[in-house]
Amino acid sequence: MIIAITGLRGSGKTTIGGIIAKKLGAKFYDLDKEIEKNIKTTIQDFVEKKGWEFFRKTESKTLEKVIKKLKTKKHTKEKITILSLGGGAIIKEKNAKFLKKNCFIVYLQDTPKNCTKKILESNKKHKNNNRPALTRQKTLITEMEELYKTRHKIYKENANFILKRSDDTEKDTEKLFSKLKRSAVKILLS
Repeated sequence: MIIAITGLRGSGKTTIGGIIAKKLGAKFYDLDKEIEKNIKTTIQDFVEKKGWEFFRKTESKTLEKVIKKLKTKKHTKEKITILSLGGGAIIKEKNAKFLKKNCFIVYLQDTPKNCTKKILESNKKHKNNNRPALTRQKTLITEMEELYKTRHKIYKENANFILKRSDDTEKDTEKLFSKLKRSAVKILLS
């Protein structure tokens, strides 16, 4: 069973996904890291050179490749795998259908304000801005608000479970862990 985690950038997909994987004794994959392995550069550099449209095509190919790899006999002995998606991976209809067919999808729903705060904190901590702008908005908060308006419905429609984020990552992780344990047991026993 592949548990795919989606949501806006800054919603905690990688952080919560990593914690959940440890709690479940599962392997953890980050789609952005898998893409960077394939393209042999950072996503930021790739997008600056080739553009978002070409990146989305690369993202789709990598997503399909990763999920197919996780569905092989070698990987199916791992009962559960956690896959953190990029915030835009599910917005392409083709990807959404592929994910729904092959994964249990969790949407980490957070406000644009909270996501912006977390992104800025992460950028400061790591001394970088690891993604070029996705929209023509002048500020990160207005960009995140625009992305929320265009993506929330897509995330929601494709999710098997929605976790409304709070300011307490530990509490949110426990809530998701509890839900996944119940869901995973049902799915694995069926």
